[in-house]
Amino acid sequence: MGTSKTSPDPDRSAGPSELTRRGFVAAAGAAVAVAGVGAGQAQAASDGGPGAQPAHPGGHGAGHQAPRGQWLAGDTHVHDDHSSDGSGPRQTSKQTLPGNLPVGDQIAQGERTGLAFMPLTDHRTYDQHWDPQWKSSKLLLVPGEEAGGSPHAVVLGNVDVIVDGGNPQGSAAYRHVQQSVWDVHAQDAVWSQAHPDDGEYTQADGVNDNASVQGMDLVEVLNVAGNPDAQLEYAENRWNAGFRFGVAAASDCHFRELWDIAGPGEPTTHVFAAERSVRSILDGFRAGRTSVAQNIQGPFVTIEADVDGDGVFEAVGGDEVVLPAHGPSKKAALRVTVVGGTGTTVEVYKAPGRSAGPVATFSPAKQTETYELPLAPSGADHTWYRAEVRSPGAASGQDADPTLPTQLRGTTAPVFLSAGGPAAPEPGIALPAADTRPDAARLVAGDEGLFTGFPDVAVADGVTHVVAELHEDGATKAVYRRVDGKGRLTRTLTLSGDSGTARFPRVAASGRNVWVVWQDELGHEQPHRPVIRLRQSTDGGESFRDARQLGGGEGRSVHPALALVDDKHPLVAWSDNSSGAFDVYAQIVGLDTDAVNISAAGKTISAGTPDDARSPRYPASLFPSIAIGDRGHAVITWQDDRFDPDPLWTGHTPPAGQPASGGTDPDNWQVMAAVRTAPSRDWSAPVQVSQVTDRADRHPDVAVDAAGGYVAVWESGALQSSGANLQLRASRSTDGGATWTPFEQVALAPEAMSQRARLSRDPGGPLRAVWYDSRSADWRWKVYTATFEAASGWSPAKQVTTRGNNTWPALDRGTLVFTSDRGARRVQRDRTHQVHLLDLR
Repeated sequence: MGTSKTSPDPDRSAGPSELTRRGFVAAAGAAVAVAGVGAGQAQAASDGGPGAQPAHPGGHGAGHQAPRGQWLAGDTHVHDDHSSDGSGPRQTSKQTLPGNLPVGDQIAQGERTGLAFMPLTDHRTYDQHWDPQWKSSKLLLVPGEEAGGSPHAVVLGNVDVIVDGGNPQGSAAYRHVQQSVWDVHAQDAVWSQAHPDDGEYTQADGVNDNASVQGMDLVEVLNVAGNPDAQLEYAENRWNAGFRFGVAAASDCHFRELWDIAGPGEPTTHVFAAERSVRSILDGFRAGRTSVAQNIQGPFVTIEADVDGDGVFEAVGGDEVVLPAHGPSKKAALRVTVVGGTGTTVEVYKAPGRSAGPVATFSPAKQTETYELPLAPSGADHTWYRAEVRSPGAASGQDADPTLPTQLRGTTAPVFLSAGGPAAPEPGIALPAADTRPDAARLVAGDEGLFTGFPDVAVADGVTHVVAELHEDGATKAVYRRVDGKGRLTRTLTLSGDSGTARFPRVAASGRNVWVVWQDELGHEQPHRPVIRLRQSTDGGESFRDARQLGGGEGRSVHPALALVDDKHPLVAWSDNSSGAFDVYAQIVGLDTDAVNISAAGKTISAGTPDDARSPRYPASLFPSIAIGDRGHAVITWQDDRFDPDPLWTGHTPPAGQPASGGTDPDNWQVMAAVRTAPSRDWSAPVQVSQVTDRADRHPDVAVDAAGGYVAVWESGALQSSGANLQLRASRSTDGGATWTPFEQVALAPEAMSQRARLSRDPGGPLRAVWYDSRSADWRWKVYTATFEAASGWSPAKQVTTRGNNTWPALDRGTLVFTSDRGARRVQRDRTHQVHLLDLR
């Protein structure tokens, strides 16, 4: 049966286009292309306004409640000239010509299209986020990148570049991809398999080894650069093998010349989000609550399920419902709604999918049509239902079969039904058995089913102070907990109040004085403009004074660092781009009236020229860290790309007559430092610490060793886009940070990826480093440690954690905290990450 309601917007149609999104042909100096997709007629929900539709607009039943939220329209895969091939002139010249697709122009096109959200997912780089044009007051900019060498994946919500490492000899081909998935989930970010018909599957040969990767959140089934029918075949193959994920569409837009038919939002990914926020959108993606359409006008199709037959449709596409022992109610039903489907065919499929033919077919005659049909699974422990929309006309993608009588125009993620428990993946190549040995780590923050991560720790007067980032109900919060001298845990305290946009807390303590700093957008993400917030406790963490704000210019203040000059004066450092380029600012609270820019000296800044999108120069100074020595002598280190030939741009545009340096190799990031010698309030000019021109040196930490020297450690990678592991390097200063020794390796293991090192001195002992590392036999990330003494150098690496993935370590006085998924019950669709504590002394 069918019911309909009228959309408030009139029909809008467009005929088939003569362009594709990627098929460039050089003809008499003009860019032309072939075979596009016609527009549909639906009104999309782009801003939570009249077009926004809840999954179920009805009331509540006696059983489960319908999900509450709104459908938001956006894109998940968009490029600009921060990709070395990110624009037409670059692609047609083998990356030798200037670019014509700056960040601001691509964002503006997304705004004009009416999208609610959009990432810029440039190839194997995060540098687009440091571009001063990365801002919008009209749509939600979601962080992201297109990661990996082969296969590709879109990562959404990550905090910096996801480095794709190399496999140890003899490992399964997909090991490095699986480790990247775990790395992404350790940030509560989203992993979306990009164009799986070019990486995981071919129609001739079926799935390959990369299809064994577990834990993907989305799969592109409507990337118009490839063959959507093959992409959909791959998705159905994986669903039938117990993998559970949602669907994504991808404009994969590189070309402004094709904006009218294949710009951002063409095709469109709709996500069901609890509210209009970046975290809610990411949560919707991780839950797989998605539907895709050929463009923002539609056709937009949704599927819902009422499993218990009470009249309330409690599940939406992407949800997995575990059936009771007696199966679904005899009154169980599916509901399919399509907006803008006039002239199309709606088909409902049950596992195994298209190969078995549809279980129901509808032909919408009105702008909005709703259909209900019985829900009667049988025969299998696990099954699924989804709806798709097809129509005759232009091919659905560049590689789609144009002779097919109908082409894919939209599809939902399935509603998954499971008997006896949630489905488990059945990969062609199994993961190695997980390490189950105990490691004495103690759970100190986080609940099952939630993400709690990015921890920090401070130890003072026998009390351990722990802060972390909690993701809950579409919000990110800065939380605090302490362990007293008898090992007793206090209740969790939310330091960020009602804000749902607090991130990256850091803590420092001396005696009963405890300070916590974090970045916070205070609930306002259009545009993104976080500030730095600071709270103090004078009673050992039992209570905290009101937050005060640091910084807060016209730009973004991000990634704060914290250390104590003395009992009463914290030194806070962060990065801010109020002046255009990201610079490091420092402020001793209680002594300095304002923050001081300590990294700008020596930089060359240029707005570039209008005829080359890649000509601006805004070298970035990022991720500061602080060490305080005797008498308040302070050293701040950070990563900086001012010495790169074209900072923030992957690949290089060569001078006339010289060969191109294309590809997506990272910038020559170096570690730099500035010094403040007490009692002076002046900072030195920046000095180089890592001093190499053939590496990407990032994410430094700095501390004072037992002999009073300053030691910096960082992760170092080859100037190679993928397939190269990160290693740790260190340098030492014996003159208070003015000069630094040549680097030395720390616990080198060429077959392993080592990243995010932190430093602290053990009480009365050596300096200690901790980091997370990929060298374990079970592939999972583990925390390792090594110690340093001036006379003997660095010790060999020692593994200190065992069960699960263990990431993002922090350290103070021999006490380690880290994020772990060891409390998760499933290898897929379980966001559980918690903070654990371990004494290394």
